[in-house]
Amino acid sequence: MKIDFYEEFPTDENLKKLKLIDFPTRIFVAAKSLDEFKKLEKRIKKINKKVECAYWPIIRNSYWISPFSNTKDLIDLFKELEACDNHLLIDLEFPLNKKMIFKNLFSWRKNKKIIRRFLEKNKARVTTAQFPSPLISWFIRLVGLDYDVKVEKSLMWYSSIISKSINERIKRYLIRLKNKSDYSVSLGTIAFGVFGDEPILSPEDLERDLMFVKRAGFEKIVIFRLGGLNEKYMDIIKKFID
Repeated sequence: MKIDFYEEFPTDENLKKLKLIDFPTRIFVAAKSLDEFKKLEKRIKKINKKVECAYWPIIRNSYWISPFSNTKDLIDLFKELEACDNHLLIDLEFPLNKKMIFKNLFSWRKNKKIIRRFLEKNKARVTTAQFPSPLISWFIRLVGLDYDVKVEKSLMWYSSIISKSINERIKRYLIRLKNKSDYSVSLGTIAFGVFGDEPILSPEDLERDLMFVKRAGFEKIVIFRLGGLNEKYMDIIKKFID
């Protein structure tokens, strides 16, 4: 399996975890601008030359990208991304500030078209992070958090966060998916995210989830996030590296 990592908070302390990795990998690095990302990329390459850096843009005002982002913020971001030759992560989630959903309700249709156009134009170099949606796939597609564009889709199955019943439904959904080479699965969380209180997945449970997605036929995994990496997690991860 190919195992990559997210890093939402690329501090020196989190990036030094790259020293633990001795296999080719890609890290999706969160940054608020292309200039910031390029500086981070230089720092990362000094730590571990084997690592490929992908740009995870944090969009102004709404944090994550969606049709409920401000139209101008989407246009400005996508213009900037055209100047970036790295692989890109488009993190499709509702805004961190949920008031933006109502604020931009009347521009979501226009914003959906803006996002779709960007994905179509750049599909060869984009991964979308998005919800696995076994029950409400029509709704996720409707609101613009999933697009029928042939990009790599990383399905965020963070089993430490989700209830047992929902986990089982997602597992059945993952098994049923066709063309699994078009997907990766995001696993975790092994460190806190933006909310600061996400339940942490144990090394044993990470091994359980890795075994499940491997048996289900997935070959690409992204782990959230690099900063939580330690020797115990690495011992598990190395069992699944091809």
